[in-house]
Amino acid sequence: MQKLAYKKLIKAQEETISIVESMTDGFYALDRDFQFTYVNRAAEVAFSKSRDEVLGKKITQVFKANETILLNYNKVIYENCPITFEIISEALGNKWLEINACPTDNGLACYFRDITSRKSAEENLLDGEHCHITGIMDVTEQKRIQKEMANLERLNLVGQLAAGIAHEIRNPMTTVRGYLQLISAKPNYADQKDAFNLMISELDRANFIISEFLALAQTKPTEFKSQNLNDIVTNLYPLLEADTFTQNKKIRFIPGEIPNLDLDGREICQLLLNLTRNGLEAMGVGGSLTIKTYVEDSTVVLSIKDEGSGIQPENLKKLGIPFYTTKDSGTGLGLPTCFRIAESHKAKLKIFSSSGGTTICTLFPIPDE
Repeated sequence: MQKLAYKKLIKAQEETISIVESMTDGFYALDRDFQFTYVNRAAEVAFSKSRDEVLGKKITQVFKANETILLNYNKVIYENCPITFEIISEALGNKWLEINACPTDNGLACYFRDITSRKSAEENLLDGEHCHITGIMDVTEQKRIQKEMANLERLNLVGQLAAGIAHEIRNPMTTVRGYLQLISAKPNYADQKDAFNLMISELDRANFIISEFLALAQTKPTEFKSQNLNDIVTNLYPLLEADTFTQNKKIRFIPGEIPNLDLDGREICQLLLNLTRNGLEAMGVGGSLTIKTYVEDSTVVLSIKDEGSGIQPENLKKLGIPFYTTKDSGTGLGLPTCFRIAESHKAKLKIFSSSGGTTICTLFPIPDE
C-alpha cells in the first residue's frame, strides 16, 4: 500500500508540474521571506535568468521589485487573501503585467502575464478607435490554474511529509535488525539461521528502497565544480570493472577529447553507477558494456551502451516514472534519480533501444565562454 501511495503521489506531482511548466504565463512561488522556491520556464524567459540563478534568492536580489508589488505580496501573506493587480514593470522592459498572487502555507504563489497589448487596445478605445482585444484568459482557465497552483503546494507538503516519514521508519528498522542479529547468534536458534538471514536481508532491501526514495526527493543544493567528465569515469572505473568481472561480463571505456564542465562529482558518480548497473543487468554472461565520451553539437555526450535484448516500445515511454520497473528485484527509483541528476546539470537523457541493445546518452550543454 505504501509503495502504491508513493507511486500515486509522485505521478500526481509530475502531472501538476507538467501543467505549470507548459503554461505560457509566468509562475513562481515565494516563501515568507520573499525568497524564490519555484520558477517555471515562462518566468525564466521573462526574467532572462535560469532557475538556478533565481531559486533561494530574494525577489529584490533578482530584479528591482517596485513598492506596489511588495505591498501587495505582504497583504497576501499577512491577510491570507488572493490579490490581482496590474503594474508597469521596469525590470521586464516597461511592460504592463497582470499579477495574480495567492497565499500558500509557506508564503505565496504568483502567476503573471504580459497585458501590454490589451492596455494599448484600451487606450485606443478611449481615443475612439475601434480595435479587437485578443489573448485575454477566460475565467474558467484562471480558475483551473489557481486550482493547480493550490494542488502543487499541497503535493509539495505531502512530499515533504513522506520524506520525513521515510526517515522515521529507519529508526525502528535499525533496532529490529540489531535484535535479529543478536538473537540469531544464540545457539538455541542455530537451526533457524536461514530464516533470520532472510528477515535481515528483507530489512536491508527496505532500507535501500528508502535510501533511493530520499535521494529522489532530496532538496540539497547541487555543488558544482569545474572538472572533466573523463576524470570522474576514470576514478570510478576500477569499481565498475570489478563489478563487471564478478558477473562474467566485459566493460570498456573510450574517452574522447572533451572540455571541463561544472559538475557535482558525487551526483555524476551516482548517475554512472545507476546506468551501468542497469546496462549490466540487461545483458547475459559474456555481454559487453561500452562507456564513451565525446563532443557533438555543442554538447558533451556520456554514452553507455549494453548488448542486451533491448526495451519493449510500450515500456520505453514509461522509463523515468518513479517506482516503475520491469525487474523482479528492482525499486524503480534508479532511472528517475538519473533524470533528476541530469536536470540539475541542465542535461538531457536520451534513450535508444533495439533488439541489439540499449544506449543511454546523457547530453551536457557546453557553456558559452
